[in-house]
Amino acid sequence: MGVGKTVEMDERGRITIPAEIRKAIGKNKFVVELINEKTIILRPVEDKHEIVKKILSIKLVGDKKRSSADAAYIKDFYGGIKY
Repeated sequence: MGVGKTVEMDERGRITIPAEIRKAIGKNKFVVELINEKTIILRPVEDKHEIVKKILSIKLVGDKKRSSADAAYIKDFYGGIKY
């Protein structure tokens, strides 16, 4: 993006994030960090359930013939250094 928008804080300390930025981020939970007196960073937080779903959706597949191979043999076969 790179282009900022000017927003105002209301009397209760709330700042509204412009709609186009909210749509681009697609998150509704954030971490607010105060870097210094002139810099605030707002980072979207990934929902824990979403992270678990992403991890569970990973399907690992491999060569069944290699699943019981000796790791030391494979390391040497592919140029690994034996100490």
